[in-house]
Amino acid sequence: MPRLNFEITIPPDPERQHVVITGSDLGLGDWQPEKGLVLQAFADGKFRGSCDVPHGLVEFKITRGSWETEETYADGNPALNYQYLIAHDLTATEEVENWKDRPPIDREQIFGKAIECELHATQLGETRRVYVWLPPSYLRSENSRHPVLYVLDGQDTLLALSSPENETLEVDEWVVRLSQEKLLPELIVVAICHDERFGRRDIEMSPQIDGPKIADFIASDLKHFIDYTLCRERVHPGPEHTGILGFSLGASLALYMAARHAHTFGRFACLSTDFEDLSLDPPDDCALIHLVEQDSHFTPGHLRLYFDHGTIGIDKLVAQHQQRLDAVLKAKGFREGHDFKTICHEGTEHHLSAWRARLGAPLLFLFGGST
Repeated sequence: MPRLNFEITIPPDPERQHVVITGSDLGLGDWQPEKGLVLQAFADGKFRGSCDVPHGLVEFKITRGSWETEETYADGNPALNYQYLIAHDLTATEEVENWKDRPPIDREQIFGKAIECELHATQLGETRRVYVWLPPSYLRSENSRHPVLYVLDGQDTLLALSSPENETLEVDEWVVRLSQEKLLPELIVVAICHDERFGRRDIEMSPQIDGPKIADFIASDLKHFIDYTLCRERVHPGPEHTGILGFSLGASLALYMAARHAHTFGRFACLSTDFEDLSLDPPDDCALIHLVEQDSHFTPGHLRLYFDHGTIGIDKLVAQHQQRLDAVLKAKGFREGHDFKTICHEGTEHHLSAWRARLGAPLLFLFGGST
């Protein structure tokens, strides 16, 4: 008979350090928790045990020896049965979020919390609305420290701001998901809203018009507010822990900031970059690419840059500009795959849903493995 091994991680609660597997086989108690398989605690904090089971489908639940102490999700809802199709020896590795006899974890400590702020933007001569999303571990602890990602087009950024009328990138959902998988540290996300008056977004995001003013606002007023007022002593302030993400014309502004504010920011994600800006520059005359090429300070080191684009609609116009930029970066000593990455997504278009679907890749390239 095949052998089913269990490796279970549970919440760090000193009063609840006991694990019993109950399930559809006699070796698992035949759905009687008091007769289930008791796992042994190991020094690494995991609980392990094993039993022989017949070939075929095996179902089980994780308990502490009774249905009153079965596993639940963090919010208190009952966990679904685990199901494994047994054809050979295998190991079931699971992590318990909560127990039935523990209070549900507050929603904000699971999904994070978005705070709305109004800041005076010195460079713009007006106030500007931003949303600061604090990740779950920030709310659960008083001394955790976090990298910070600033995202342009802030009203289209967070799942917390989604509605039937407002589709977003769901950056907060991506951070929660990837951090739970231990692939990404829990980032603080600062969503910077653009002026919603007609035509103002193009003016604000354009490096050729008011983009430099927005860039100065983010680098000076906003970052100072995050680092020294709202999240004081809770952020990693260095450029290697601070990023900018934008899409379309916002990606052009993010690239501009890589050239003009690399002393403040070190991580940049540019999704479907609108290289033509408002002057419709061809690749050889693109002002933004020339800025990167001619800036003697734009060199490898702490910079990490991510670019992507699709192949349908407006996005098919990005490829030639991106190839020109890639050549410029390589000539300046940037190593592809290390200092920068460019990905072409075949069959995708210039749309928020496409950027959302592939958002994990830039987040991992910019911050994966950082502390």
